[in-house]
Amino acid sequence: MQKFLIVSLFGLTALIGFSTRVVAEGALAIGSTGNVVADGVAIGGSVNNRTQEGAIAAALETCRSQPDVRKAAARCKIVRTFTGKCYAAAFDPKSGTPGFGWGLGPDVAAATRQAMAHCRASAGTDRAQFCRIQENITACDRHN
Repeated sequence: MQKFLIVSLFGLTALIGFSTRVVAEGALAIGSTGNVVADGVAIGGSVNNRTQEGAIAAALETCRSQPDVRKAAARCKIVRTFTGKCYAAAFDPKSGTPGFGWGLGPDVAAATRQAMAHCRASAGTDRAQFCRIQENITACDRHN
């Protein structure tokens, strides 16, 4: 009887473990008119959502609600959906400059490297060294 009880408890634990799998869906939205110097860039990210649709809705809402870059925010669209990833954004902090980049990777370091590379490339040689990661626009879902 004890062997049966132990096996039954193990089986029940395994079933519960498989049925409570954590889902952490993410999405990244970017809005741009194509003229970063004049209109800026809007960005919205969302992580740890139960569904991809929820992640998309949250990212778009964040992206579209940025009052300082209204023209860019009006053009927000999803650029990536993901599970088990991190995202980061980098900007040249000086207004009226073109430096901007975003990255997606398996961890913050990889996402940051990608964002910085894109920012430096778009900033040009005279402003590339000023690109900085925006700490409040860096996140990972629960899988990281």
